[in-house]
Amino acid sequence: MKFVDEIGLSAAQKLESSVGPFVALPAYRRLLVRTAEPSFAARAALGALRCVVRLGSDERDIGDIAAYWSTLSGSGPHFPAILDLCRLLARVGRKSAALALAQAETERAPTARALYLYGRCLELMGEGDAAFMVFANAATRADEEKGAADVAVAARAWRVQRLLGDRSTAALAVADAASADPTGAPPDHKLVIALGRLRSPSRFVRASGLSLLEELGRDPTTSLGQHAIRLAAEHADALGDALTPLEADRVAATLGHVPDDAARENALARLAAAQAIAASRGEAQAEAITRAGELAPEIAVLVRRARAALTGGGQGDEAARPSRATEPASPSLRLASLGLAAFVALGKSQPREAAEALDEATELVTKGGVGVPPPVWTAARAALESADPLARAAGVKLCEVLLQGPAAAPPGGHSAFAVALARAGRPDLAVRAARDAAAGKEVSARALLGSILREQGWALAARGQRELSIAALLEAKEHLAAAAKDGARGR
Repeated sequence: MKFVDEIGLSAAQKLESSVGPFVALPAYRRLLVRTAEPSFAARAALGALRCVVRLGSDERDIGDIAAYWSTLSGSGPHFPAILDLCRLLARVGRKSAALALAQAETERAPTARALYLYGRCLELMGEGDAAFMVFANAATRADEEKGAADVAVAARAWRVQRLLGDRSTAALAVADAASADPTGAPPDHKLVIALGRLRSPSRFVRASGLSLLEELGRDPTTSLGQHAIRLAAEHADALGDALTPLEADRVAATLGHVPDDAARENALARLAAAQAIAASRGEAQAEAITRAGELAPEIAVLVRRARAALTGGGQGDEAARPSRATEPASPSLRLASLGLAAFVALGKSQPREAAEALDEATELVTKGGVGVPPPVWTAARAALESADPLARAAGVKLCEVLLQGPAAAPPGGHSAFAVALARAGRPDLAVRAARDAAAGKEVSARALLGSILREQGWALAARGQRELSIAALLEAKEHLAAAAKDGARGR
C-alpha cells in the first residue's frame, strides 16, 4: 500500500462523515483496485458499501462493489459490518441487494456466521430449498469453529422447523434435532429441537425432547411455557399405552409445572391411568381402560371402543359408527378414536365402515402435526390382513402415509408390517418397513429385508426391469450374508 493511498482513504472517510455519502462515494471508488493490499482494500470497499447503501443506489452499484468484496480473501474479520449492512438493506425492503452482499461475504470469508447470514437472506427471498442446504453447511462449519456453537444450534433449529410439516423428511428432522446442542440456546430454538426429537423412533431421543419441554414449562406464566406443557401432554396422548416409563417420567415432570392444583392432579392421574393400561393385560386391562374413561369423560368414546376391541364387540353400532358430535376434539385423540373404530368395524365384518375410518385417519396423518397413536397402527395392520379388498386397500393407503416418517415404531415393531405388506401385494412398502425394522435393530430384520428384496428382485426380472432387478438382488445378497454372519456369532 502506498502512503498516498492511505491519505486518499483518510480523505474519503472525512468526506463521508462531514459532507455525506454522495461526495464520498467517488473517492472510495478510486481506491477499489485489484492490486491493493487486502486489509486496505477491505476498508475502502466497506466505505463504498456504506455509501451506496445509504444513498439507496441501484442493485447494479451494490452488486459491483459486492463482487469486488468477494475477492478480498485474507482481508481480516469484517463480518459485523457486513451483518449491519445486510440488516439495513433488508429493513428497507432491498432483499436481493442483501442477498448479493451476504453471498459475497461467504466467498470472501466462508465462516459459519457468514453462511448463516447467507441462509437467512435466501430465506427472505423465498429460496427455502437453497437456504436449507446453506444452513446445513453453516451447522457443519460451526461445529469446527471455536465460539460458533450458537450458529450450529440456530441453523439446525431452522432446518428442523422447516421439516416438521413434512412427514417424508421426519428422519432428517430427527437427525438435525438430535445433533443440535440446546445448551444456552434461546427458548424458541429449544422448543423446535424438542419437537424434532419427539418424532424419533428412539425412546431415549424422545425423552431428551421431553426434558427440553420440561425445562421450558418451568415458567408456565409465559405462552412458550404453556405451549411446552401442552405439547408434552399431547405426546402422552398420541402414544397412549406405547408411552415408555422413561417418557412418562419426563411427561410427569412437565405436568408438575401446571399452576392450577386441580388441573395438575387430574393430568397426572390421567397419565398414571395410561401407564396402568400399558402395564396390564386381559380383564385387568379392561378395568384400567374403564378407570381411564372415568378420569377423562371426553375419551368415553375411545373407552367404549377399546372395550369392544378387547371383548370382540358387543358395544353396539356406536363403537363402529360414532357420531361426530361425540368425537374427541383433540387431533391425537381423534386419531386414536378412528383407529379403534376401524379395528372394531373389522372385527364385526363391516369393511366399508372400517375403510371410512381408515381413510379419515390417513387424512389426519397426512396433515401432520400429530403423533400416531398405537390404535392406528393396530387398525392398519388388521386391515392389511383383511380378506375384503376395500378394507385392505384403505389399510395399504394408510400404511403408505405412516411409513413416510412415523413418530415412533408401531406396536410390535416394523417387521410384522413388512410381512403383512408383502402379503398384501405391496413389496415396495414392505421393503420400506423392513428397512425401518433393520434401522431399529429388530430381531432378524436384516434377514427379512434380504428375503423381501430377493423376491422383489426376481419379480422385477420377470417384468424385464433388469437394472432394478440386479440392484435389488445385490442388496438382498448383502443383507442375507450379514444376517447369516450375525447368526453365526449368536446375535
